[in-house]
Amino acid sequence: MLTHSDARLATTGDNAIIRAEVEKIVASGLLGRSRFYTALLQYLAECSDRGHVPKEIEIAAEVFNRGEGFDPAQDSMVRVYAHNLRQKLEQFYTENETADAHQIRIPKGEYRITLGADGASAPAPPVEPLSRTRWGVSLLAAASLVAGILIGRVLGPEAGGIQADLGEVADTALWAPVTDDDDPVTIVVGDYYIFGEIDDIGNIDRLVREFSINSSRDLDDRKMLDPAAADRYIDLELTYLPSSIAVAMRDVVGILLAADKDIRVVSMSNLDTSAIRDGHIIYIGFLSGLGTLSDFAFSGSELAVGETFDEIVNRATGEVFISEAGMPSGQSYRDYGFFSTLPAPGGHQFVFIAGTRDEGLMQTARAVSDPYSVRQSIAAVSDGGVPSAFEILYEVAGLARTSLDAMIVHAAALESDPISVGQLVP
Repeated sequence: MLTHSDARLATTGDNAIIRAEVEKIVASGLLGRSRFYTALLQYLAECSDRGHVPKEIEIAAEVFNRGEGFDPAQDSMVRVYAHNLRQKLEQFYTENETADAHQIRIPKGEYRITLGADGASAPAPPVEPLSRTRWGVSLLAAASLVAGILIGRVLGPEAGGIQADLGEVADTALWAPVTDDDDPVTIVVGDYYIFGEIDDIGNIDRLVREFSINSSRDLDDRKMLDPAAADRYIDLELTYLPSSIAVAMRDVVGILLAADKDIRVVSMSNLDTSAIRDGHIIYIGFLSGLGTLSDFAFSGSELAVGETFDEIVNRATGEVFISEAGMPSGQSYRDYGFFSTLPAPGGHQFVFIAGTRDEGLMQTARAVSDPYSVRQSIAAVSDGGVPSAFEILYEVAGLARTSLDAMIVHAAALESDPISVGQLVP
């Protein structure tokens, strides 16, 4: 058995061993159907051939096709894949007898291949502190923290029955296009971009939210078109999340964890459209927070969202569904939730879980995560089989900002042609 000090960066004489091991591991099928695990392993082997240890940003560009906008501080994709690939290699050698000196490993905290069973225990390089803090990073950290707390509640030691239910839901026709492969899932949370308005003496007088301005880029475009806005508005790099997103994430993330999916979280205002090429996309948020995804959520749909985002129109029948959430009343009221699933580029899937207000969003997430409600939803769109693309509109009963129940008021199949990534570029 090699000791820790025996683990080494591969030399020229080791390259034939590394290539043979890589071919053997890929052929075993252990890396699953995701092309990225194979691509990452082969890329690291090629770097070993050249005596090169790549940086995270190089891997993002060469393996995952991430552009110049890739920011390791906000996107953990490379680290997640490297971590999972490291575990897959360990699993391979646990299941397959191989001489210790021929085992390839990826040391923790590094992006290089070593030879030797203990190579993975090589020390990680020191982590440099972040030189800046951004509201976007804070938002994602907060979302991840909230999700983690809620996941703990759902998947804690006392929740064995819930885990079994979530596993059952993950295997249904509603979720199978997302859960039945090894590709990662990006959860896009519908944050609201906020900017500042300056008074006559240069102080920030108030915070502003406009439906048509959903990112720093949108604000820059407004300033170019409206010179007065350039002097009046200022980018604060500030966003906020509706509280119902945390509740909805609890239900959705539980399903994904039950299916052993790799999960990343990004805000709508920071969504890089290249993420759509890399895996499945699940949007969670208000209809008014869809931003650049709005046209595609309703591509081929019979439904349309009104100007105030509190009404949904069935263009086929003329029926109008108006949310009563937020109206002054001590009575129960109606809100609406929207679910849609349709093919995305690269064999991936779009999933939209949205509401006109909090109640609609929370109840929709519950409807697509509860086994009984999922069976009802599938039955509503089944006609001899479940279509690969469909939409459902739920009418939700609310009381005091609490969702009570939901019933399906619209269900329809959609055109299933994948949407082009190029269509998503604003």
